[in-house]
Amino acid sequence: MRYKTLGLVTLLSALLLACASDAPAPRSLVLQAQALQALPGLPSMSASVVVDRVILPDYVKRNPLLERIAPGELNYRDSARWAEPLGEALPRVLADDLSALLGRSVTLTKLRPQANAADPAWLLWLDVRRLEADAQGQVLLEAHWSWLREGQGEKPWQHGVFQAQASSRDPERVAQAHSQVLADLARAVAGGLRQGQ
Repeated sequence: MRYKTLGLVTLLSALLLACASDAPAPRSLVLQAQALQALPGLPSMSASVVVDRVILPDYVKRNPLLERIAPGELNYRDSARWAEPLGEALPRVLADDLSALLGRSVTLTKLRPQANAADPAWLLWLDVRRLEADAQGQVLLEAHWSWLREGQGEKPWQHGVFQAQASSRDPERVAQAHSQVLADLARAVAGGLRQGQ
């Protein structure tokens, strides 16, 4: 009887391994900078522009694509994952979008040039409150941000909510909608820098 049980367990384990090997690998998704046009009428600016601090909620930092299925409930789609942590991807793509909008290079804190006391850098602080899709593929981004001139006082914080509708629930389309709301945020952020100069 003992050998039969052991044989049955071995057979079940082999079947489970066979089923697991047939499961498709998770799809890998990426945030992408958008083809944005430079904002018109921007004054020339010699100061460096730096995406300095970006805060993401912990629930957004997980790699599976997430959906909000109820006001207090999230679903993580294990069949689709971000190819890199959003904590790394979002600041980089935001810097790329801002570079296009401002017509100049925007860097990240870890790549920033030396501080220049004569021409202090503009530093962007960003606090992302929500970044998620719903069950219909609509992506929502809610954030607060502020531009600070290095060595000077804090500027007033701005707030925005940005939405983009994916053409389907296909993970690639939902990822594109994430990139779109990030581009919309970049437009609002770039406009705030223009006003602050």
